[in-house]
Amino acid sequence: MQFTKKASYGLIAALELARTDSDGPTSAGTIADRYSLPAPFVEKILHELKTAHIVRSKQGRGGGYLLAFPAKDVSVRSVLEALDEGLDLVSCLADGSDCTLTRICPTRDAWGVIHQRFLQLLDSLTLQDLLDHHQK
Repeated sequence: MQFTKKASYGLIAALELARTDSDGPTSAGTIADRYSLPAPFVEKILHELKTAHIVRSKQGRGGGYLLAFPAKDVSVRSVLEALDEGLDLVSCLADGSDCTLTRICPTRDAWGVIHQRFLQLLDSLTLQDLLDHHQK
């Protein structure tokens, strides 16, 4: 499994909003410039995060985006799922899998356990956790 650029950029954008929260709204362009990302793509990602109620926007002069909740209350999983990222580690765990081995596969149950632990980890990690780890 490998996350998409959308997931990576979305997490970067969310972390940047968490980092600059006390400074007020941050524009998509500011985030894009800071990390050399395509501004239209960052804007699209932030719009999706807004639709998912993870971020909110402020219009007008000095406007931009803010987290809708404190960073300690925003899980990594919620950010990734808001961006429609599939979090299945292997395709046979996805709904509608067409794997011919699903019924007899000796590793499917193991992958299920690993998948559940992975989701628990993503649920337990918050944006604040990642900020705290980065600042060490």
